[in-house]
Amino acid sequence: MRRLFPLFILLHSFCLFSQTEYSAEFSGVGLASSNGEMPFWFYSNTKGRIDQKTNLMGLFSGKGTFDTSDESFVEMGAGAFFSEGYDNNLKLDEAYIAFTSPKIGVVVGKKHKKDLFRGLSASNESILWSLNAGAIPGIRLFTTDPFFISGKDHGFGVTGSWEEYLLDDDRYVENTRLHHKSFHFVYRSQTEFQVSVGLQHFVQWGGVSPDFGKLPSSFQDYTKIITGGTGEDSVGGQEVNALGNQLGSYELKVRAKIQNLDFQFLYNHIFEDGSGLKMGNLPDGRYSLYVEDNRDSFWGVPWFKAFILEYYYLENQSRNRQGSSVDGSDNYFSNNLYRSGWTYNNFTIGNPFIIANTPQGIGIKYNIVSAIHMGITGEILNDQPYKLLLSYRSIYGKKDSFIADPKKIISPFFELALLQGDYQLNLQLGADINSGESSNFGVGLSFRQEFF
Repeated sequence: MRRLFPLFILLHSFCLFSQTEYSAEFSGVGLASSNGEMPFWFYSNTKGRIDQKTNLMGLFSGKGTFDTSDESFVEMGAGAFFSEGYDNNLKLDEAYIAFTSPKIGVVVGKKHKKDLFRGLSASNESILWSLNAGAIPGIRLFTTDPFFISGKDHGFGVTGSWEEYLLDDDRYVENTRLHHKSFHFVYRSQTEFQVSVGLQHFVQWGGVSPDFGKLPSSFQDYTKIITGGTGEDSVGGQEVNALGNQLGSYELKVRAKIQNLDFQFLYNHIFEDGSGLKMGNLPDGRYSLYVEDNRDSFWGVPWFKAFILEYYYLENQSRNRQGSSVDGSDNYFSNNLYRSGWTYNNFTIGNPFIIANTPQGIGIKYNIVSAIHMGITGEILNDQPYKLLLSYRSIYGKKDSFIADPKKIISPFFELALLQGDYQLNLQLGADINSGESSNFGVGLSFRQEFF
């Protein structure tokens, strides 16, 4: 909490100076289940605040914004939460300062990614970075809208981002650094039809290994990791495909507006080495269709405001390639050197259908999976918002550790607003209906109190 105090003082000073908006709130949840562990959607995509053992969680947060021009503003925020689960400690949730303009955004500190699909998607923006784990401290520079060649708001253009993070959690390789960049070509018509094609690229690098000591982290090494370059065998032959733990995805996004309905189709192709770059792991990836209604009611009824349907196939992992018997298959979100893998505080950073080990383990537990997921939100009864999630997933195990009897699990989740206004109260119901084990059912109440 000592780290939060200077930020709150600075935040208060900005708010007084600019006379702009500021807010504070207290929120939380109480959960119970039939077998002691929470159903999947009670803890997944909760921004690292709730784990499988959480019964109580409370979060206090505040933020303020002040305008720097008619179209640009600075936002500062901070928050902390206490969660009674695997780890009963007070934790920092966010602490950041951010600048947003019509074309460029900058974030310094620890800030959650924006929810793009009303909490309905299992992956949010990318299969590699969902809302499952907590915010990671770093520096982010990104475009907030495409730069178009024409200088107008349509035609051919580009978007991109460049980000540097520090994985400051308790992990196998301490103080691991994380580099991320993205680049997309965009075409937008005057009728708001838009196509975007590009890629995301992540690299875990540097840090201190208990096996090899300090890992390569010079500026020369940095220039190699941003281009996917190979190392110099300085860590016991672990850098086979590239320096550090590299992963990425090719992305296709198509957006169209038809009679006030927004349609989006998304495809994410995952890769972790040369075989994935050459699409040797097809058809692995994410396939999503999202529909959002911007009218007061959908076909005269308010119960349907947004809908998403997603299919995740992660079973190939380059095992069907002819050369996989020589150089091996993929092992998504896992790495022999960076053994904590693609996790942060024991939460999978990417899609939560790839399951991380509990704090008693390390890294990824299951990554050979497929899933069908859907989500719906709207209003029922007397303008009471609701959210419904339903997932069916098949879990086959992990590289060199297949499950003899694959798990088939149906995971429904339903949330209904009971009270609205400055004080909000929601009912939550969830379950995991398991083909091979006993099913699990859960109930919860979440609340949110705005102070100003």
